[in-house]
Amino acid sequence: MIRPIFTNTASIRTRARWVLNGGRGPVDLQVRVGLIIHPTFGPVLIDAGYGPQVTQAPGRSWALRAYDRVLGPKLQALQSPLALLAAHGFDPEDVNLIFVTHLHADHVAYLPAFPNARFVTDDQVTDALRHGVFKELLPKDFVERQIDLRSYRLAALPFGLGQGYDLLGDGSVIGVPLPGHAPGHFGLCFTGKTPLLYAVDTQWVLAAIHEDRCPGLPASLIADDGQAAARSVALVCAFAQAGGDVMLCHDPAPTQWDWAPDV
Repeated sequence: MIRPIFTNTASIRTRARWVLNGGRGPVDLQVRVGLIIHPTFGPVLIDAGYGPQVTQAPGRSWALRAYDRVLGPKLQALQSPLALLAAHGFDPEDVNLIFVTHLHADHVAYLPAFPNARFVTDDQVTDALRHGVFKELLPKDFVERQIDLRSYRLAALPFGLGQGYDLLGDGSVIGVPLPGHAPGHFGLCFTGKTPLLYAVDTQWVLAAIHEDRCPGLPASLIADDGQAAARSVALVCAFAQAGGDVMLCHDPAPTQWDWAPDV
């Protein structure tokens, strides 16, 4: 099994009841970015996380400044994707492939730092560029550097997930469409004895999936398609009940795949 390594680029404090039905008190959500070290493709990133491009870059649009004020992310500079790469012996120029699970700001801020990378996206995100996305965070040649998720060959997925897309050509990492949260939202299945599904933003915290405690308003307003989002949650829940491991981008609990710098 290819073992992903995740870092936490920022924390966001919010009320637990906004991300978990019946939740109490505050919760500090994480904002993960992943790294795969592949024998053929080298370092491959999963998203690009939060960065100073969102919180302090000069010339930010009023909309991005408002977004930053509302969410108030606290950046973890020592856990940026650049720090994660450096800790494993790589430079930004070494990255030739990034899986961009969707285009929300907390998943794309560092994309311009990787001049040689191509971006695997579901083709639906091209339409999303016209609304609901901060284009100022994307490389100017983003569209020219895209690779459509659906251009990869189909591959069978374990535990009832159906079919996905073989992103590295060896069956080790399969792209899994998980619609509903955002246009083109997809996860990644790492195959092996106990497969891992990185379900990204299917929900914010795992308890919402495992305990059937998905939040209502106002969290549900964020969904691009509420009915599709509910179907994706059910798919991920069934995968977990069948014995698969599930990981989310924002769940606050540490996991065996999380990395932290030595300080």
